[in-house]
Amino acid sequence: LKTPIAKGRIVATMLSDEKQRGRFEGIFERLESLIGEFALIEEIASGNQHHEKKEYRLIDIIDGAIDLAMVEYDAVDRHIDASIKIEADYRLFVTAIKNLIDNAIKYSYEKKMEIWTEEGEIVFANTGEPLKNQLSYYIEPFTKEHPTKDSFGLGLYIVDAILKEHDYVLAYERRENRNCFICVPVKSKRK
Repeated sequence: LKTPIAKGRIVATMLSDEKQRGRFEGIFERLESLIGEFALIEEIASGNQHHEKKEYRLIDIIDGAIDLAMVEYDAVDRHIDASIKIEADYRLFVTAIKNLIDNAIKYSYEKKMEIWTEEGEIVFANTGEPLKNQLSYYIEPFTKEHPTKDSFGLGLYIVDAILKEHDYVLAYERRENRNCFICVPVKSKRK
């Protein structure tokens, strides 16, 4: 799938019309991004991949996710004890955290969010509009509340799949004026 995209990008650079060239480059970038997300989904769903889980400090995973999300560190208020460790496939778990950070910032009134832990759970919070539907609606593929060309509606679907692979479930709570997406360990006593 990537070969025709690469060829298309080469041909697009030869266009003399700057506007058309920009459109084609944007199309090919979106196609590459979509292929990457589908590959990740297939990797998780197939169950054939051996995910190498090791113990990592949660703060290091969160920092890796902030880097991957390419957001400013001051947009993410972190209240994480540096001694907290989790067993995870680093690449996958960073991707899940990145998607939660992206969503929290994107749908926040002030383009900021907060992360903390409570009783083994990891909470991602922002101030913004409450969800209009149940969480189960948003973890379906290609589902998005605010259609935009910058999103495929796969973010929470990928988060949910990665969390399940790591024995977590995704939960949502509205706490006063805040949306809280919570990574809950399956072994938790939470109901």
